[in-house]
Amino acid sequence: MFKKIFFTALFSVYCYAGAAFESSDYLIWISSSCPVGSTTCRNVGYKHTNKKTGESVEIKGGDPIVGSLTGGLIGYRFSVPNSLKSFEVSLDLQKITYLYIRDNYMILSKEKVERISDSDYQSKLSKIKTKK
Repeated sequence: MFKKIFFTALFSVYCYAGAAFESSDYLIWISSSCPVGSTTCRNVGYKHTNKKTGESVEIKGGDPIVGSLTGGLIGYRFSVPNSLKSFEVSLDLQKITYLYIRDNYMILSKEKVERISDSDYQSKLSKIKTKK
């Protein structure tokens, strides 16, 4: 009995999860294998697909962004290896989620993103001719 309770608790805290988002230009999937509520875990992944061109970017590992007012997790920054380019998905003070695309720390693009269901993400992704 104890093993069953322990396994259930462990699984619920360390379960694999993901979240789908959409901006005007991108479909975004953020995956996570982090403990619920963690503000230090980097075991996350990022993938965005350009809705017009089908080009996608995939990055494993992200830096958590912790809000200075709340101390809670407000997003992640995903850096392209061997590059100064990064993608950040985070909440602002009004709790609006944005995608920031940066190069050399300068903002190249800022787009509002909306959370969408996993099934909507899969449906929309299937309609885009994807390229790697």
